[in-house]
Amino acid sequence: MKTTDTAALYFRFLQMARSALTLPCGSDLSPLERQLLEEVFVCEYEHRPLTVKQAASLKHLASPSTLHKKLTRLRALQWLAVQHQGGDHRTKYLVLTPIAKQYFHSLDEAMHKAMAMHTRAVSRAPR
Repeated sequence: MKTTDTAALYFRFLQMARSALTLPCGSDLSPLERQLLEEVFVCEYEHRPLTVKQAASLKHLASPSTLHKKLTRLRALQWLAVQHQGGDHRTKYLVLTPIAKQYFHSLDEAMHKAMAMHTRAVSRAPR
C-alpha cells in the first residue's frame, strides 16, 4: 500500500496526539467522553454554548442516559463545568475547564509538530 502525503501527515499527527491523551489526572477518557469534549469544544469555539440538555440529546453519540453518565464523569474529573448565563438559573451551559483547554492545546501542538515534520520530510524528498 502506497502511503500518500496526506496519510503520512495524519499518521504523524495521530502518533503525537496520543501523547496528549495521557491525562494529568491519571485516568483515561473513553472514546465517547472524548467525543463529548469535542462537541463542547466546537460549540464553545463557534460561540454557541451547549446546554446539558442539548448534550444529553446527542442521539448520534449514545442514549441520553449514557450521555448523562459521561457528562457526570467529565464533571467529576473536572474536564467540564457548568455555568448559568444571565438571570436564568434553570439552564446549565457546559464549559471547558483549564484541564480540557490544556488537552486541546496539546492537540494543537501535536498538529503543528506533525505538519512541521511533514514539511521537512517533503522538502528533503527527491523530486
